[in-house]
Amino acid sequence: MPKVKFLPYEVEVESEPGETIIETAMRTGIHINASCGGMGVCNKCKVIVEEGKVKGEKIEGEFYKACTLIPLTDVVIRIPVESEVDRRALFRKPKKFATAFLRKREEGAPVPIYQTSLLSLEKPTIEDNTSDWLRLKRALFQKGFKNLNIGLDTLRKLPNELRKGDFKVNVSIYEDPRTGYKFVGDVKADADSGMALGVAIDLGTTTLQLEIVDLVSGKTLAQTSDYNPQISYGEDVISRIEFAKKEGRLKILGEKVRERLYKLMLELIKVTGRSIEDVGIVSVAGNTVMSHLFLEVEPRFLREYPYVPATVEFPLIPAEKLGWKLRDGAVVILSPCVASYVGGDITAGVMASLLAEEPELTLFIDLGTNGEIVIGNKEFMMCAACSAGPAFEGGGIKHGMRATIGAIEAVSINPSTYEPMILTIGRRKPKGLCGSGIISLLANLFITGLIDKAGKFRRDLNHPRIRKGEDGWEYVLVWKENSATGQDIVFTEADIENLIRAKGAMFAGYQILLESVGLSLNDLERVFLAGTFGSFIDLEEAITIGLLPDLPREKFYFLGNTSLQGAKKALLYKENFLKMHEIAKMMTHVELSNHPRYMDYYTAALFLPHTNENLFPSVKFLNRS
Repeated sequence: MPKVKFLPYEVEVESEPGETIIETAMRTGIHINASCGGMGVCNKCKVIVEEGKVKGEKIEGEFYKACTLIPLTDVVIRIPVESEVDRRALFRKPKKFATAFLRKREEGAPVPIYQTSLLSLEKPTIEDNTSDWLRLKRALFQKGFKNLNIGLDTLRKLPNELRKGDFKVNVSIYEDPRTGYKFVGDVKADADSGMALGVAIDLGTTTLQLEIVDLVSGKTLAQTSDYNPQISYGEDVISRIEFAKKEGRLKILGEKVRERLYKLMLELIKVTGRSIEDVGIVSVAGNTVMSHLFLEVEPRFLREYPYVPATVEFPLIPAEKLGWKLRDGAVVILSPCVASYVGGDITAGVMASLLAEEPELTLFIDLGTNGEIVIGNKEFMMCAACSAGPAFEGGGIKHGMRATIGAIEAVSINPSTYEPMILTIGRRKPKGLCGSGIISLLANLFITGLIDKAGKFRRDLNHPRIRKGEDGWEYVLVWKENSATGQDIVFTEADIENLIRAKGAMFAGYQILLESVGLSLNDLERVFLAGTFGSFIDLEEAITIGLLPDLPREKFYFLGNTSLQGAKKALLYKENFLKMHEIAKMMTHVELSNHPRYMDYYTAALFLPHTNENLFPSVKFLNRS
């Protein structure tokens, strides 16, 4: 079988018969951009063949599409810089921060699902030879723990642990607040068995964010981020569902993300100077698809009509079942979902934002790989997932990319010369455009009059940056001699069309949910922008293109990663874990594609900023065309 050497990683593996280069890379854990999951339609999986014979489809001169490329001999494959992932970009500070106006619920000292209790038991005598388990239950009852159960593994170790510690033990107790079921998760002979720790996780489609938390004080001891390794198998949830259809691949997706999360936990533990065995509970918030993939639960029916998930709520899961070596009896909790594309990241976020506890009519928007929205207050909540696609993460954009080092994150165009000024993440040579840069560029093209309301470039300008390229009319943002890729970085009319469709889907979603309860955009009292991506976009630019409603700016609040905030709150307070389930049941889900007026609203939003200019009074006179 031919050998494949991947540069610049210096990794060499044997290819399987008939296996494409992208499949070999996936199997090996080498990342190549592929926003369509290897279906051959995105043209993102570009590679260079430096040595050897191959068969496959060529694109853009020297590049091959990795999803069509099959080695005929030993080959050397170079992966271009735009496919590189760099964790440093995940630690950059957002432009916006959570607003102080959000009132914090007075929660007092943490009361987590997981608790520990130091006990000194009466030693057995011939007069009191009660069983070890009943003796332990009696001591726990005196501490206020009633109706306890014990697992077989814990029962097996109980006699020896009691006697090893001379009947002084540290007991771990878990409670499922949904059912009131309580059980003893572990017993340890040594009274000083380490500090009780928990881990909160935002299980994102693109990124993973973790915090390690002291369950006694509630303080965050360390935090970190990394890319979700599943991006090598598909940039979005749809492509990953397709990937998981083949035998054995669902297991690959589950194992890869769990392995990366455990590695990140070990990194955090090292920072704190504690032991991984001090971790008793892990709280995970992710969208519905990511939760299914994480647990290796069949996801395919999430995509097939009528879009049915295997489950929207999850049991308490022993950490050992997920391959994590934590404290004996440690458990993992997952935030409940609402529907196929409104997941635990939204229920966690709504709980963290206090939206469901306050009277103000609020629009909650999570902008990311998926677009989810919630409208409501403490009286009611409506939710929907918008078919925005991955455009805001760079998917479907010719030179789009995720937010990593070298990605263009901000653009300004001179209205007289039409020359751009750009900023990149890490201030490195530009590789492509990330989501915030895409929104920024589109807004600037519109304001300067280089494109019209339909997103078409002006044909009457004799300017070197506006030209007809191989994919139609385009604007040259970076000349090849100034780019890290050695290619011109351009923004095409096809890119603009994709972005307008994405923002149109979001805006139509806002209108449909409000109309469903007899309200309009002007009735909104607050707009919450959730998610890491939402913290990096420019508010004025997002309104200019029609992505966000044109409301008084003081109504907008940037909340940051509410999914992680919610996971942490559920970690510390069992009441919050229960509250998330109440929120999930309270939400009315609207399937936008089935709404009779959705296409009317969607079509009306396919202009910049909208066909109804009265909806965007502050943008009305900005366009110079």
